[in-house]
Amino acid sequence: MQGQSDFPLSETGRAQANRLGGWLAERGLRWGRHYASPLRRAAETARLVHQAAGGPAPETEPSLAELRAGALEGLTFYEIAGQFPSYASRAVTELGDFAEYGGESYVAVQERARDLRHKLEARHRAGGERVLLVGHGGFNYQLLKQLVCEPVPRVCIVKMGNCSATLVRLRERRGTFIGELVFHVPVELMGAVAREDTPL
Repeated sequence: MQGQSDFPLSETGRAQANRLGGWLAERGLRWGRHYASPLRRAAETARLVHQAAGGPAPETEPSLAELRAGALEGLTFYEIAGQFPSYASRAVTELGDFAEYGGESYVAVQERARDLRHKLEARHRAGGERVLLVGHGGFNYQLLKQLVCEPVPRVCIVKMGNCSATLVRLRERRGTFIGELVFHVPVELMGAVAREDTPL
């Protein structure tokens, strides 16, 4: 559980980021702004994608930081299950809330995702340019729900693996912005990249 602990990218992570950048370049995908989480692993991913695909350099966007997981950060799933059995036994509808462990509450995460969605909507109204966001699986999942669902559900099953490419097209319909999920491609479908084996 990484959370907001500031781990660097592994060699596998660097290979995946380079593959993602190459995949975006091969498809001629372009963007007008590029935002990245301030955490090192995402900031380095954004730099590598920029080197491979070009476009504007990444700017730091604090709201893209991963969910704060409190005392769970730095532990494997098996360590969490041993030390915090209540987390390991949670129903899927209870995931995404780390307040019990000194981390971020579900409500706080939703507020952060909603605030970023409003920034993206304002940018869209001002010019409609495509924006590249480089963040983290936990927060990206919450942001995706904010963009494509109205009302926003607690659970929407989408795997946000490392270096997945997700394209959401925002459209205003009857005064409400709603996102259209155009594609969601895991890095494994972008070409061969070795994966590190990690426990659940």
